[in-house]
Amino acid sequence: MPAKAKRAMPETIRGTVVTQRRRCGKANCRCANDGPVHESVVLSYSEQGRSRVLILPREEVEAVRAATERYRAARKRLEEEANAGLAQLVSRLRQR
Repeated sequence: MPAKAKRAMPETIRGTVVTQRRRCGKANCRCANDGPVHESVVLSYSEQGRSRVLILPREEVEAVRAATERYRAARKRLEEEANAGLAQLVSRLRQR
């Protein structure tokens, strides 16, 4: 069987990388009796008004985290540019 071709990571990804901790609910599991809970690193994001999570493979975590940070930086820059544009328009129209 051929190995899966590695796909390029998107430059930006909307969402947040978080560690999710939970108890699975199985009576015989180690987490049922005060043992350590299960941990998964996930991408948390919103889609059509609902929260979604996507479990991330260990080897993808850092790349996804970097892509989410690039998204937040780009969004911040866009917000700053839009506010500057609004301020210019307001100033120009008030001078009339």
